[in-house]
Amino acid sequence: MRDTWGISGPTFIGLYLAALAVMALGHAIHRKVRFRGTRGAAAGDLGPQQVAYLNGGDQLAVYAAMGGLRAAGLIGTGPQRTLVQTGPLTAGVTPLDAAVHNAAGHQVRSRDVLGDQWVRSALDQLRTGLEQRGLAVSRADLGALRLWAVPVAALLAVGVLRLIAGISTGKPVGFLVPAAFFTLVLLIAIARTRRTATAAATRAMAELRSRHSHLSPRQSPAYATYGATGAAMGVALFGAASLYSMDPAFAAEAEIQRAVAGGSGGDTSGYSCGSSSGSTSSCGSSSSCGGGSSCGGGGGCGG
Repeated sequence: MRDTWGISGPTFIGLYLAALAVMALGHAIHRKVRFRGTRGAAAGDLGPQQVAYLNGGDQLAVYAAMGGLRAAGLIGTGPQRTLVQTGPLTAGVTPLDAAVHNAAGHQVRSRDVLGDQWVRSALDQLRTGLEQRGLAVSRADLGALRLWAVPVAALLAVGVLRLIAGISTGKPVGFLVPAAFFTLVLLIAIARTRRTATAAATRAMAELRSRHSHLSPRQSPAYATYGATGAAMGVALFGAASLYSMDPAFAAEAEIQRAVAGGSGGDTSGYSCGSSSGSTSSCGSSSSCGGGSSCGGGGGCGG
């Protein structure tokens, strides 16, 4: 019986797994480089909103601004869960503070603040400054990493076509099925890569979180003691739960999402057949990724 496409099953599955391993490892190395940031980048002088962006992106940065403004008595909630101004801005506020306060003046709902033009502009300014300092992952870096989806998608297409051809001619395809599955896992992981903080920023924030552990909601801090800056930093480091701890009525009325919590930079690109946390790769030519030494004999296992 002729081999599918003139390539024997064992040869095809070996080449397929080798290509998959190279792509997974290449993406892992590329990601490690892109996410490294500036070595020794200082984060000790970061303000609460900058820390919040690194910890949870745009939404948490806005929540940090809201926490500081609320602690200063400058915003509250009105009818239909809208934000309202309860006092004039003071000197020394950040552009994001001013933008959120302005949105409250227009009685924007908390859930819609991110769509406000001034808020978007302030967030862009904040993000650009962090990128220039090597603390935030740029959109260009994320875009470059997602380009790996192109060769991985092409490899998946080849695997699916081979699978169909093998099935139609009655060839064994037992190892090709899991190999194609792990390729799909890798493709989805690449497409879903999200990250705000570089590795340098993540390390620096861990130090900040330890230094400001007294602001954690678990410690039941008296936010009035630490002022508006302390309240904002609590939200920045420990997430939206700090807003509920600081002012549960305001947080509930403003529909603050409890799920938005401070983390480690928001990398959601982990995957089992590739790089899960850095530059390691578990997908090689072993049986754990659909092939291995048992793929031998005359019958073939890759269609």
